[in-house]
Amino acid sequence: MHPWIGRSDDVRLGALTSWVTPELVDGVLAECGRGGVKPGALSPRFMVYFTLALALFAQDSYDDVAENLVGALEGMDKTIPSRASFTRARQRLGPEVLEAVFRRVRGPVAPAKVGRAFWRGMRLAAVDGFVLDLPDNKANREFFGGWSDARGAPAGFPQVRVVTLTETGTRASIDARIGGFNGGERELAVQMASSAAWMLVIMDRNFPGVELWKTYTHAGASPAEGSVDGRLPAA
Repeated sequence: MHPWIGRSDDVRLGALTSWVTPELVDGVLAECGRGGVKPGALSPRFMVYFTLALALFAQDSYDDVAENLVGALEGMDKTIPSRASFTRARQRLGPEVLEAVFRRVRGPVAPAKVGRAFWRGMRLAAVDGFVLDLPDNKANREFFGGWSDARGAPAGFPQVRVVTLTETGTRASIDARIGGFNGGERELAVQMASSAAWMLVIMDRNFPGVELWKTYTHAGASPAEGSVDGRLPAA
């Protein structure tokens, strides 16, 4: 079988493929209505791994990432699909599949015996936010927003705002929310409160607010102002 059609069992992502297994990916694709392989097309399963690899090897080109994924698989003498083909395949896959994969694998992973992941019996987590650049086109600018100059003209790239809930002992992602550049980090953090039950959640001074603290407390979490590098307030 041609490697671009369905040989993604053999993609070379090391430990990642034992965590994000082909069975898990196939299940998500079926749920999202993206299952099956069309002759002559990049397979949906391969495109899931390809997109994950693009994030891991952000400095590499599409061709380099594709070659690294399949290594010396039989059929590599055939022409690697063009960048446009990869782009169309990613558009067919859609963002819902990648979000569903994330929802399947997210969550804390530290066992109770790992002391540095807990404090007074509560699992340690941290909330923090950042922004990512997006392709500079009209649709992204209108939907997500971005910086503008003093005259209101666009400046720089459109940007997406991301807020994450992370287990500090392992750096495992427990939850994440994405919003527009002009939205607030606090609002996105509030949306993740239910994922922080029975955790001591560290946030920097830009996050605290009545709504946020009440939401996390009602969810069973214990929010604390501190540094997201894992340092705790004095006991």
